[in-house]
Amino acid sequence: MNCCNSHGECTQGRDCPIRKQRAKETDEAYIQGGWGKVADPYDDVTETFKALIAVIAVTAAITLLAYMVWGK
Repeated sequence: MNCCNSHGECTQGRDCPIRKQRAKETDEAYIQGGWGKVADPYDDVTETFKALIAVIAVTAAITLLAYMVWGK
């Protein structure tokens, strides 16, 4: 029994056995954590802050270099 079109889309709505199987697989993967772990937001904030400090340091160094070369 094939209830999907050539693009893999179900044509029988909720009663399609293939759709039910895909939903079951998706639910099991979510329950078992098969989609990976969610990153800690604190790590993202600290990494962003470190990158910001690096950009500020590089900008300050370029500015000081420019003042030394072209300054009066």
